[in-house]
Amino acid sequence: MNKTLGIVGGLGTETSCSFCFNVNRQVKDISPGQPHIIMDNVPVPKEVERAIAHGEHSPEMFFLLKSSVRRLDKSGAHLIVIPCNTVHVFIDELRQQSTVPLLSIIEETTKECVKHGFQKVGLLASSTTVRQKLYNEKLRENGIELLIPDEQQQDFLSECIIKILNSHLEKEDKQKIIEILERLQESGAEAIILGCTDLFLAVKPEDVTLPLINSTAVLENSVIEWLLRE
Repeated sequence: MNKTLGIVGGLGTETSCSFCFNVNRQVKDISPGQPHIIMDNVPVPKEVERAIAHGEHSPEMFFLLKSSVRRLDKSGAHLIVIPCNTVHVFIDELRQQSTVPLLSIIEETTKECVKHGFQKVGLLASSTTVRQKLYNEKLRENGIELLIPDEQQQDFLSECIIKILNSHLEKEDKQKIIEILERLQESGAEAIILGCTDLFLAVKPEDVTLPLINSTAVLENSVIEWLLRE
């Protein structure tokens, strides 16, 4: 296995560590050895974290991401991934900073929706992901309609994401998230994209009656396929 995976980490510390662990474990289970992984933990200030979760433009976040991508590129990564939907608002600019490919969690999750034949999906994500319409174009190109929460629900979800990042989510918050998900189901959603990698720490498949598309797991599987491909 002569490939090196680069991970831009720190965008949800628990999610980053879980992503790295899951990829390593699954590759190790089905191949003779472990993959070579480099993770660069981005030092994101809390105020920047909060700003981008609520849909605010953040030049500081872009600078941190750009620096991380460049470090991974120079460290010998053959493929770079960012297990965070929100910062894919910068994906086009970040791809210009690297000599190696950046695999998009948005593009890979869209492929997963297409594979299952969904025609209408709901999206739970940060305000940046929703308001910048990061999923809209890719889904529309594939004939898939996207349903999103209303403004009040979206603001609540962004607050929940901040709470998850700081390990402060309450049981009442989780129940309200499930209620938002159920409203999307009532509107015709055939599945729900968990378009924030941290939301899967709050909502599990057993909590709902329709399929959850965990964007983190989708990206993990795409990376594993790449690592094992000759």
